[in-house]
Amino acid sequence: MKFVIITVGNELLSGDIVNSNAAYMAKKLTKMGHRVFRIVTVPDDVEEISKEIEDAVKRADFVIVSGGLGATHDDVTTEAVAKALNKKIVICEEVYNHLKNFIKNEEAVKKMSSVPEGAEIIWNDVGAAPAYVLEKIAVLPGVPAEMENTFEKILKKFEKLEFCEEVVKLLAFESQILEKLNRVVKDFPDVQIGSYPKPDHLMIKFSGPNSERVKEAKRKFLELLNDQRKNILQG
Repeated sequence: MKFVIITVGNELLSGDIVNSNAAYMAKKLTKMGHRVFRIVTVPDDVEEISKEIEDAVKRADFVIVSGGLGATHDDVTTEAVAKALNKKIVICEEVYNHLKNFIKNEEAVKKMSSVPEGAEIIWNDVGAAPAYVLEKIAVLPGVPAEMENTFEKILKKFEKLEFCEEVVKLLAFESQILEKLNRVVKDFPDVQIGSYPKPDHLMIKFSGPNSERVKEAKRKFLELLNDQRKNILQG
């Protein structure tokens, strides 16, 4: 399946908070054999969030939105989701009755228990505002622990597909292996091949749904290294 991840928050755009949520979700989905082909960060603005959702649902099999489900003035994600899907916002009585047991602020309880009509509630075991799923969209809290708790539940809805990943680590610069790497990329268009410079080595990653092709691409690359094989740290 093709996924789009939308993370919401002015604090992400200002750099005050590192966007660890997107990395967490993308890695989990990729390991399950799915493809995350776009990650977008948008401000706490109804129009901006709504536009991104409208675009994402046209291009992806499933969309995940994280952030903006709290009780403060800048938590506007639910309003944006409702606008994008042309849904009314309603108070989920089950969530309302649960939250009022430990939150005394009536306004906060009403806001966090409000969801687009027809949403499936995904309970948040480590925080207040629940996640929810509606049509082909999942909406999660932005606090990392709460996102992880609800995301792991939503993840169970998706089939685990075949996925293979092979890594080669070597003492080299990209310029030294560029020609060889490009030959493998050309010969294996069905394998995702990435080059990642690290502080003390270069990592080449081969991945894809067909384990035979992934391993074959790695073998081809190792064969082409020739006199550089002494520089291989892992492979």
